[in-house]
Amino acid sequence: MPAGPGPSRRTVLGAAALTAVIALPALCGCSGDDPVRAAAPGLDVVVLSGAIAAEQDLIARYEAARAAHTSLAKRIDPAIAHHREHLGVLRRHYVPGSGRQATDAPATSTSPSPQRVPDVQAKALASLRTAEIQTAARYAADAGKSAPGLAQLLASIGACAAGHGASSTSGVAKKPMTQPSTASLPPARGFTLEALQAALASEHAAVYGYGVLGSRLSGGQYEVAQTYWNAHRVQRDSLMALLTARQAKPVAAAAAYRLPVRVTSTRTAAQLATRLEDDLTVAYVGLAGAQDAQLREQAARAAQESMTSAVRWRTTGDLPLTHPAFPGLPASALSPRPRPGH
Repeated sequence: MPAGPGPSRRTVLGAAALTAVIALPALCGCSGDDPVRAAAPGLDVVVLSGAIAAEQDLIARYEAARAAHTSLAKRIDPAIAHHREHLGVLRRHYVPGSGRQATDAPATSTSPSPQRVPDVQAKALASLRTAEIQTAARYAADAGKSAPGLAQLLASIGACAAGHGASSTSGVAKKPMTQPSTASLPPARGFTLEALQAALASEHAAVYGYGVLGSRLSGGQYEVAQTYWNAHRVQRDSLMALLTARQAKPVAAAAAYRLPVRVTSTRTAAQLATRLEDDLTVAYVGLAGAQDAQLREQAARAAQESMTSAVRWRTTGDLPLTHPAFPGLPASALSPRPRPGH
């Protein structure tokens, strides 16, 4: 893995290029006179109801673990607070009667099942991590089924869940984006084009940054950094191929980047890696608002992978294990104004 030149003469990390976000769409369906069709909930409402139930379940799991192991409170209270924030926002996005549904979604009123907590603290924490990872995987899949605005919200919440589900050794497996197996792809335009280019710019910066920080690591840490460096190179090439297939010219890498952290030690190397992965999380949450369903799901998954990688580097550098409840999601997206279905 090359060490790369030092901080430089070109712009800050490419993830900062993605600041715009599409407005979250109304959760509504088409009107009609068919009573059977009118009674069916819209797909976004189904996904949203499932997400509400999933957050209720996670909160119940955490509260049960906290009651059984009171010494865990300090460690798990931040996760409980995040999931309560998630639940509040998801409920604001749900409007009874929207999406061709005439009544409240059952998930908004039912109580979670009683939770069985392992007697050993370590096993209780492992159980919570497993539940977080499973929920995050569900959100990535649901992002591909949802309208772009809701997909972004799910991608952001899923990234937060992945962060809570990560352990100190997590985050070295990254799956590159793949293009659909169709003969021709629609041209990338508008928001989708901008989001793809922003993700690519962030990957360019990550490849450069990992080349720099690798020079300050040795042994197992160097091998981990090399694994990430290679993974980001593959992801960069995959995004370039996606843009080319969609009749767009991929944004070029800068000759060098002014990095946000000056790498002088193992700890600052971990700080830089954390910043790189955090910026990628932002970029991929943005890309989850693309028009292409497969791209939305893959972007949501990539956001989770970057968040998990950031947790790993925070642990390596003995940095605070904190992240926002809605990584990559602007405040304007938290209070939608959906309208009832017709």
